[in-house]
Amino acid sequence: MQIISRTVSILEEVARRPDGGGLVEIANATSLPAATCHRLLAALAEDELVQRDPLTRRYSVGPGLVQLSGMVTQIGRGASIEAGMTALRDRWRECFFLASVVDDAIICVRSMPTIDANRMTVTVPLGQPMAPNVAGSGKAILAYVPPEQRERLVAAGGGMARLTENSIVDEEDFESEMVRIRERGYAICDEESEIGAATIAVPIVLPDGEVRSALAAIGPRDRILTLADDGMIDDMTRTAEVIAGLEQGTIVDALVPGL
Repeated sequence: MQIISRTVSILEEVARRPDGGGLVEIANATSLPAATCHRLLAALAEDELVQRDPLTRRYSVGPGLVQLSGMVTQIGRGASIEAGMTALRDRWRECFFLASVVDDAIICVRSMPTIDANRMTVTVPLGQPMAPNVAGSGKAILAYVPPEQRERLVAAGGGMARLTENSIVDEEDFESEMVRIRERGYAICDEESEIGAATIAVPIVLPDGEVRSALAAIGPRDRILTLADDGMIDDMTRTAEVIAGLEQGTIVDALVPGL
């Protein structure tokens, strides 16, 4: 049906634009009348398959599309990844999430909030882009990619963002942080993106050595850092190795096919 092909064309065009696209740009790229394109984009936005920035009026991939794409995966792989993250969540009672490189953005493609209703926690919503230089998951990925790709990902994520006084914004200091992450095998975001919160992230190193994803835990600072010392990092590292072993391609190929 024509409406399906038009909708797919719009979704493909939005997905290939990490900085989003304006109505006219998307309409021209898909050879659709602006009015038709606007109507379809509005319908997609209602289900959060796309999202519209109220300031720039540009459309980008919405959390609903990320969640839907994550479900469209081979049952064995998807279930195994889900099982591994669920086990971590149940053992440590924190929010665990998976972040992956999608085009030139690092976004949350899986999120596993704590099920403990009485526990103060921090969660990461599906589809949330990461500020690469301050997010633990972003740093865990950046430390293992070539310098030119690292520079591109940081630039695409808005540059060296200073979100708190602990944010690393100096380029030399940031490169030193990359070395430290590679030496210890994991990244720490210690109140770099939000005061009172900390993230521990481990890279998912695929069989060919490529890193496009990271497994992370986030929560109140003191509790996360204590759990890290109590064995959570080792547990996360083992889980990341299992996830990497499941994939013959990249994590994002499995969780966000087509993006």
